[in-house]
Amino acid sequence: MPKNRMSQKHSIEDLNSLYRDAETVDQEIFAEQRSNLLLVSGEHYNRRMSSFYRRIREAKDLSNEQKLRLTKNHIQRICKIYSNNIISANPGVGFSPKNEKEVHDQKVSKLHHAVWRDAVEKYSIDELIDDWADNYVQIGETIVKLFWDASAGKIKGYEQKLNKQGQPLFLDPNGQETTDDGSMMGMQFQPAPDQSRPVHEGEFVFEEVFGFNCLRPPEAKDIRKAPWLCVRKMIDREELIARFRDIPGIEKLAQSSQDETFLVFDSGKGGYSHAKDQVLLREFYFRPCTLYPNGYFYFSTKEGIVAEGELPGGVFPIIFRGFDRVQTTPRGRAVVKTLRPYQAEINRAASKMAEHQITLGDDKLLIQNGTKVSAGVSLPGVRTVNYTGMEPKILQGRDGSQYLNYMTTQIAEMYQVAMVQEETAELPAQLDPYVMLFRSARQKKQFQRYIKGFERFLIDLVKTYLKLAKIHLPDDAVIYAIGTNEAVNIAEFRSSSDLCYEVKVEAQSDDIETKLGKQIVINHALQYVGTQLKPEDIGKLMRQMPYANFDQSFDDLTLDYDNVTNDVLALDRGETPPVHPYDPHPYFIKRLTARMRQADFKFLPPQVQMNYQQKVALHEKMEAFNQLQIQRAKQGYIPTGGYLVVCDLYMPDPKNPNKTQRARLPYESLVWLIKQLEAQGSGLAELQTMNSGVLAEISQHATQSSPPGLPAPQGGGMSNGASPWSAVA
Repeated sequence: MPKNRMSQKHSIEDLNSLYRDAETVDQEIFAEQRSNLLLVSGEHYNRRMSSFYRRIREAKDLSNEQKLRLTKNHIQRICKIYSNNIISANPGVGFSPKNEKEVHDQKVSKLHHAVWRDAVEKYSIDELIDDWADNYVQIGETIVKLFWDASAGKIKGYEQKLNKQGQPLFLDPNGQETTDDGSMMGMQFQPAPDQSRPVHEGEFVFEEVFGFNCLRPPEAKDIRKAPWLCVRKMIDREELIARFRDIPGIEKLAQSSQDETFLVFDSGKGGYSHAKDQVLLREFYFRPCTLYPNGYFYFSTKEGIVAEGELPGGVFPIIFRGFDRVQTTPRGRAVVKTLRPYQAEINRAASKMAEHQITLGDDKLLIQNGTKVSAGVSLPGVRTVNYTGMEPKILQGRDGSQYLNYMTTQIAEMYQVAMVQEETAELPAQLDPYVMLFRSARQKKQFQRYIKGFERFLIDLVKTYLKLAKIHLPDDAVIYAIGTNEAVNIAEFRSSSDLCYEVKVEAQSDDIETKLGKQIVINHALQYVGTQLKPEDIGKLMRQMPYANFDQSFDDLTLDYDNVTNDVLALDRGETPPVHPYDPHPYFIKRLTARMRQADFKFLPPQVQMNYQQKVALHEKMEAFNQLQIQRAKQGYIPTGGYLVVCDLYMPDPKNPNKTQRARLPYESLVWLIKQLEAQGSGLAELQTMNSGVLAEISQHATQSSPPGLPAPQGGGMSNGASPWSAVA
């Protein structure tokens, strides 16, 4: 709470006090996170001492003050194994409706999925995931600040130019700037563009925040629920002035830090470096609370507040997830913390081995007093030595192998503690698919906790993005994401309720083993029940195959499904979609009646329920009319060609009515009859799959000469029946 509670806002003194307390409480953890990056990058010791160590390696002996330190960087490899296992699981998000049978939820889920997939391609989310996974493993925390930057993206125009008095300027027909807008002359002059103030399309920014640059209040037990978070960053003074040039006194706020020198951590340089002409910008973000119902943000330096305001839509922009958590602290801990003592012992053993090689590495010749050694006769390829006295002895050099077993044991224990010993084992060249799936499931179990944690981070990120997208994305950007066919459903996207209540966001791990298992299941389904499935059902299965993109190849099989889904959504919104004469009416009737039998249908407005009934009735009339026209089209002369065929059918003898004889019919007549029966049988089989009540209504319509309530066809129509096309156009 601010010191002056009546002001309902924080002053610069309050913000400076919050910053000091937050910086102190996690100071040791920040130092550990920075050292983690040095360990991973192999910069255990300052690189400026490399020439000193090179002289030690070349020296013949070492004094007690001189130490040789070598780095065997196993931590980097283990961290890469963790990151690769998280990334190879292909963490992402999949959208599914909260109520699987609700068509509205299905469409909302599909729209949100399309908007997010557009962001994945536009902002290269797959590449950003690699960086986020490295921070998750190496630093112990992955943090992203997500916000809409109106000054980014392509330039779509310029703001109107103003004169020194602040009046807007216009361009007359001669291209001269004037304050007259042309209304007095009955004209409309174009605004004069200000080339120094461009207007951009805007785009989202996924800003990476390192753990030691994210501060939390000391009383926070969980950073994800902390009342506020602070992000600190170094920014050039000129850039700060240009970004907030409309803020009064911005030069003074930036000037206050101009002469200060900051100590900035840089893992690439192996430590800290000094930065001048930069300003430390502190960004405070307060979650929605009693003091700030819609949330609040402050951008400040040490001397004053640069900018402040409510959070757009009340959405908190910082997404946080820790790798491991130690009780009593809300900060995340990296796997490097566990590996640090093993790496130190490995480096010490390697350094001792190198030290022994330098001091005792060469072989030595031992001779007694009185023994003389001299060069012998030189022969091709032979080196001879002459000696007098006792025979010399050769003392072999030491390579430090006495430390090798200890170092090897430490390395094996290090990989065992890190739970990656199986990852380093060699695999056979070929594996049975089921054996590979079983082995993958067993190995994935070791990293399941961390994979699940990273997926939860992505879920929170996607939820935040979609909430902000409803606020900031213009309609043309939404149409580009969901497609022009779904442009009528923009209102569904913007007016949908919170994802936590309407649409579930689920994590998915489609790695190679998961995709292989899905492909095997689909293959078995098509193999054993494929002949019993309808074409549209086979098309849906083809869409789910992970190793091929069949969306366009099988669009024709799922076209009717998509059309009925759009009609149901339109009916639920109170619209009345038209009935097309070429619609598959039995399929439309089945889907619409299924919607009418759902439990929530009775809660729809009466007018919406009536629209459903009218649309079903129109489809029934159209189907009955089509069946009647097909039947009438097939009526005509029966072919009588071909030889006579004797049938097992007894008819009265025309010569003697008291007797009967076997019927003899032309061959072409029988073939025609069989074809008619087959055509009629296929039509009956399709009708038998429909609801019995609907079938009775269609039969009633079919018995009439023309559908009731529909006009007779105009010129060119059939004389024996009426066409309902004009009634549903």
